[in-house]
Amino acid sequence: MKKFSFIALTALACMGIVSCDEYTLPNPPGQSNEPEAVFQTDGLQLTNLVDGTIDLPALTAAGQPVNLFSYLLEDFPASYELQLVSEFSADDTFAKTETATLTLDEGTASLRAGELQQIFNGLVSKDLVAKPLYTRVAAYAVSGTSTARIGGPDVYFYEGEYTVLPNPQANLIEEDYYIVGNFCDWDIKKAVKMHHLNEGNVYDNPDFYLKVDVTEADVAAGGYSWKLIPESSYKANSWEGAFGVADLSSTVSSTTGNLLEAPEAETRAYTIDTESSFMIKVNMETRKFEVMLAFDNLWIPATGYSTTNFNQMLRLATTDYIHYSGTLYLQTNFWFTGQANLRGIVYRPDGAIETDEATKNFNGKMQIDNAGSSMMRVANRGLYYVTADIASLTYTGTYIGSIQIIGQYNNWDAATALELTATNAKCNVWTIDNLDMPAGEYKFCVDHAWTYSYGGAEDDIVQNGGNLNIEEAGKYSFELHFDTYPAHLVVTKK
Repeated sequence: MKKFSFIALTALACMGIVSCDEYTLPNPPGQSNEPEAVFQTDGLQLTNLVDGTIDLPALTAAGQPVNLFSYLLEDFPASYELQLVSEFSADDTFAKTETATLTLDEGTASLRAGELQQIFNGLVSKDLVAKPLYTRVAAYAVSGTSTARIGGPDVYFYEGEYTVLPNPQANLIEEDYYIVGNFCDWDIKKAVKMHHLNEGNVYDNPDFYLKVDVTEADVAAGGYSWKLIPESSYKANSWEGAFGVADLSSTVSSTTGNLLEAPEAETRAYTIDTESSFMIKVNMETRKFEVMLAFDNLWIPATGYSTTNFNQMLRLATTDYIHYSGTLYLQTNFWFTGQANLRGIVYRPDGAIETDEATKNFNGKMQIDNAGSSMMRVANRGLYYVTADIASLTYTGTYIGSIQIIGQYNNWDAATALELTATNAKCNVWTIDNLDMPAGEYKFCVDHAWTYSYGGAEDDIVQNGGNLNIEEAGKYSFELHFDTYPAHLVVTKK
């Protein structure tokens, strides 16, 4: 009996086997005189060839592919060719995958080292250390434009995990970088360390930031000039390895440009010649820099708020001058400004706002538009936790439907946390009265869940803030105010 047998499409429904051209047709093909074939699995065997770590640097240096499997194929119909497709993932859930068709040669299935490197970088990491990569292999029988999966859509001939040591990236990235310039008399020992905002290794998160304040005196003295040095140069007190800008003539008045190695003190320095606060951002993978304005707050002019008195206007706060957040009532229209007036930097919508009808949450893109008049518009009025990212120029809003007090009094159980009541039409003042509370910690959760919670200090309530504390047991009333900046809490012992 042949190890591979044809099964007519008319029999597939009862056998749970599917055949189609790459499974992309929206409807099954019409019946033909000669049904397309699907193959049973008996005649194909795969054996893993990987022993230990896949060393991509060694394979690349030797000009060799990654030999993944040996395969044994028996009694395969002469009119068909075997195709093996490896599906890769960062974990064994295969929630996010990339696929590659393996090269078959005299019983060996392989993949180019560069292709595996690209898959590893995209799914797992750009870091330089060995990490796991999961794979599973499907098999197909191919004849011309006809493709049939061997064994059906759920059959894999190998499922396993590799350890992959990737090739080094084109640009070496150090753990830390420093800004040095005329503000410290070009003294490397006085250089200022940049911030690495994102968690994880520097190859997956290659952006570094630093806020600098350029004063009127700096501008009068010719501007704020700076260069970049890596950690190794800082520790060695050496200019070797320093970076300046690539082309002074074209980038000195620009906000973005290329970094170029410039191992001398003041060569190719970038000069900021405007009085203000700025964020210097460098991407050490692409060797690009960007200089952008930095704001202590983002103000939100909106329907229901006067634009003639910004001191009473609500605003978003920041700890890194990139990401801003705050909780406030939105009625219809709103936009953002970088100062307490409309005469400076204004952020307006870049395209339509996207709203989730079920949750009422929204997100969108924004752009600097100082001369325009367009505004973001919420579909549902209410209290929102709003975020804005002035680096990626994006914003979000999370609708707050209810607020509860949670703490030691109920064993921190979100499901049984007691409800606060919105006391005004703007839903920005919430209260609960005459509550028996033991001594201990508490805070406020949203919609009986821990996704968002409010705490911190009574005079500065923030999302994801620390626990608040009651020192003495008794009856208390709580008034949570989002109608002021910063948000605050009034606690009254009865």
